[in-house]
Amino acid sequence: MELNLRNKLAIVTGGARGLGESFVQGFVREKANVVIGDVLIDEAKAMAAKLTNAEVKVIAVKADVSRKADADNLIATALAEFGKIDILVNAAGVVGDFDFVDLEEAEWDRIMDINAKGTYLMAKAAVPYMISQGYGKLINISSRAGKQGAPTNAHYSASKFAVVGLTQSLAKALAIHNINVNAICPGIIRTYQWEVILEARSKRTGIPKEELFSQTVKEVTPLGRPVEPLDIANMVLFLSSEVSRNITGETVNVNGGSYMD
Repeated sequence: MELNLRNKLAIVTGGARGLGESFVQGFVREKANVVIGDVLIDEAKAMAAKLTNAEVKVIAVKADVSRKADADNLIATALAEFGKIDILVNAAGVVGDFDFVDLEEAEWDRIMDINAKGTYLMAKAAVPYMISQGYGKLINISSRAGKQGAPTNAHYSASKFAVVGLTQSLAKALAIHNINVNAICPGIIRTYQWEVILEARSKRTGIPKEELFSQTVKEVTPLGRPVEPLDIANMVLFLSSEVSRNITGETVNVNGGSYMD
């Protein structure tokens, strides 16, 4: 299957590590140019320098997506450097794991500001340019927790439900402009975010992290194995291409069967 992403311009928030890093690498393999937006600017710059080659240009921009000025600057920098925005992948995200009675307002706001507000601010900044171009691909990273609540991360789950709702609303609003808007709901992936969850749960239960992870995968995933970053990256690339031109408003599960709808 030819994705034909050569010379496209993709913006990836949260692209310095974790899932976002795998998305950046995937776009580079497909010969697309990439703008990495991340607060971890040193890591983002190092990745950009490593991946840039004769066929592909990758740049890094410091961006806290919960700040409107940063979101606007990220889009403006991409336009100044490349003159267009073909694809926006909202992958920046944070996680926390607390019993609800211990969930403080500041922690609620921290999660919502990045996961929900950040997705909104990035879309708000990019969409006018996509409308003027008459096309665009907007891909939001939600979660299995965005379709099914979890007992110890209510705020994270709520933020990812918000991403799904925003995705569906934007898909309906922007279809007339030839803009596809979709979300991906990953399952259990051993990224730095899952390390946060495992650390918290291990402290509460006294169970070692490795045992907890293996136990969780076996309990909730019919296929019996964790999802890998490449699994999600492949779906991002598919939804970024014209092969998926008639797919919009979808929230695609890539989770080994841990949630089915």
